[in-house]
Amino acid sequence: MTDLIDISVPLRDGMVHYDKNPEIHVELAMSIARGDGANVSRLDFGAHSGTHVDAPAHFFVGGAGAETLPLEPFLGPAAVVDATHVQKALTEEELRGVDIPEGAERVLFKTRNSKLWATDEFTRDFVRLDGSGARYLIDRGVRMVAIDYLSIGDHDAHVALLEGGIAVLEGVDLGAVEPGAYRLICLPIAIVGCDGAPARALLAPAEAS
Repeated sequence: MTDLIDISVPLRDGMVHYDKNPEIHVELAMSIARGDGANVSRLDFGAHSGTHVDAPAHFFVGGAGAETLPLEPFLGPAAVVDATHVQKALTEEELRGVDIPEGAERVLFKTRNSKLWATDEFTRDFVRLDGSGARYLIDRGVRMVAIDYLSIGDHDAHVALLEGGIAVLEGVDLGAVEPGAYRLICLPIAIVGCDGAPARALLAPAEAS
């Protein structure tokens, strides 16, 4: 497969993180320079840092962990949808005016959020789904939804999507991606019992096999 587009946001020390979530720290625990014989890094960050998926345990007590998430919704034909004109919430009303292809099962919303990755300062002024928008996508048969910042939506949107078994991918960077048809390749890490998991997300041209 050629012409892959990496839409993952690289994890790095001190990068932006959701308000009140753990900060991201990457440091050497063992070092060749210190005579340890090898470099070994210590990673310290929350499960919802950078590009990641949500698991039911994120919003439901006793909910399933990241290791139980089916992978098929994260793999296959996908539509990058232009929602850059939306200034606030992706409501049902707003989504009715957005060009979501008929029958699309994997939808990635390109919004003004992608510009926010240029700063390490978190802001709550970002575009996200509300409950009505989430339910509209469910009614349309969407199986996976992604957005270009650290949260897919408000509380109602999260509950509706996760309760409905919809795969949730957050924290992608679509700034350099043109709207259109692609194939999504996204593999979250299987972390037992965890409410979320880091993921590497790629897009390939729709005609690629």
